[in-house]
Amino acid sequence: MAVSCPSMAPRCSVGWFALVCSSFSLDIRLASIAIMRARFSLPFLRALLRGVAVSLPQCGSLLLYKSDCLLCEVVSTGCKAGGLALFWRMGVDLEVVFSDDNVIVALIYSDPVRSPWLLFFIYGPPRRAKRKRFWVKLEEMVKAFSGPWPVVGDFNNIKESGEKKGGSNVSGSSVNDLRSFMNNTGAIDLVFSGPAFTWTNRREGLANIKERVDQCFYDHEWQNIFPKAGIRHLSNSNSDHNPILMDTYMEETAPDRPFRFEAMWTKEESSKEVVENAWLTSVEGSQGYRLARKLDATRTDLKRWNKNCFGISRERIKELEAKIARLQVSNPTRENLELEASLNLELDDWLKREDLKWKQKSRELWAKEGDRNTRFFHLSTLVRRRRNRINEIKLEDGSWINTREEIQNYFNENFKSLY
Repeated sequence: MAVSCPSMAPRCSVGWFALVCSSFSLDIRLASIAIMRARFSLPFLRALLRGVAVSLPQCGSLLLYKSDCLLCEVVSTGCKAGGLALFWRMGVDLEVVFSDDNVIVALIYSDPVRSPWLLFFIYGPPRRAKRKRFWVKLEEMVKAFSGPWPVVGDFNNIKESGEKKGGSNVSGSSVNDLRSFMNNTGAIDLVFSGPAFTWTNRREGLANIKERVDQCFYDHEWQNIFPKAGIRHLSNSNSDHNPILMDTYMEETAPDRPFRFEAMWTKEESSKEVVENAWLTSVEGSQGYRLARKLDATRTDLKRWNKNCFGISRERIKELEAKIARLQVSNPTRENLELEASLNLELDDWLKREDLKWKQKSRELWAKEGDRNTRFFHLSTLVRRRRNRINEIKLEDGSWINTREEIQNYFNENFKSLY
């Protein structure tokens, strides 16, 4: 029996966060919090940077204190057009095989371990004169690879009139290059959920234009590996683009997470008071019964405290994001645009608070425990192990199972045979 899990062979299938932004630091904060909330382990983060000159150390410092160690590939154009940056977790078996101003190409070996595939992160040329050459070049690279592949990113292009709302009519010449790429490579448009459009010019009324320029294409071989894959269009912040999340197991819903005492709670003095008060609860009965009821009271009070006090910034961020998402699919009236701008300012403020809280906790952690290398290393390892899970099992006959139900049944049957 062979088991594939994050600690041994990290799976990319927990999701990718493909981010297109004009305000890098703001959207990175938003992306990091969205990833933590969705419980993604951040195997990849691809950011398209516009009008921002970001060096390699600056890119890394924005995320390292919130996640495991990251590696990255950065392509800077050296001008206002910005550049490309690809981040991935240390331990993911990934090889960057090509990069230029418009694409980073990475070969993925670790997901699944038996079938390498090629991943294209792209930023399509914004000028129409350069698009034809770009799509022809991308087609050549795709055809040169004999295995599975997806292409994800800001295409700066649409393939049909239904992917645009407002503005001038879509001409055939503006979509022909992308359609030719799809026809010649057999590319399939990955299904999405969320807002229908991923870019807006943020103008009001009849001047408002929306397009679905951020997309993902793939071939039939990749579909066979990830039949449940999909794209989530998330709400944007002050950017003109919506972040998109590529999730290779989008149809699966995670079970309710069991209660666990969070180590970070101990950094808040008020958590001690919550536990003490819950433990003072008066309960009658046997010792075992009293212990169980007090543990229940402690769990309930800690969950309430976490939601109303410790985690209030994250709750407010979720609430604001939901309001902004509703406004972005409504009519772009002056009133709605002004309200959206106001909510974005408030969201930015809450994101800064959340950002500062995690930075402060990170500094405190290193200051108190970073010099005690052995203890800090083992504590960090225990926290990482809690996130590990079994994603695939290779059976005795060589076949693989990867759904949660199949894996649970497999272990149930094996334990029954043992006892």
